[in-house]
Amino acid sequence: MHRTQLLLPRDLHRRAAEAAKARHTSLGGLVREALAEYLARSGTARPSAQAVDDVLLAEPFMDREPDSRLSVDIDHYLYGSPRRSKQRR
Repeated sequence: MHRTQLLLPRDLHRRAAEAAKARHTSLGGLVREALAEYLARSGTARPSAQAVDDVLLAEPFMDREPDSRLSVDIDHYLYGSPRRSKQRR
């Protein structure tokens, strides 16, 4: 990954942090997801501010069967490395 610093207006940062918390993810994860969605939707056209808000403030995804070994296998989920735990979902 490449480290990037962003300056956000206070209100946008607050709303994005709340959305990240509701999704049980980090602010960085939310920004990456929103940016990927933005670029996928936009193609060559520039989406409206409302489209960006729709991505940032979408309903959170709730996993009905969360992986109890997520913290042990985080590299597997982020980078595709082998699982460290023996337990499989």
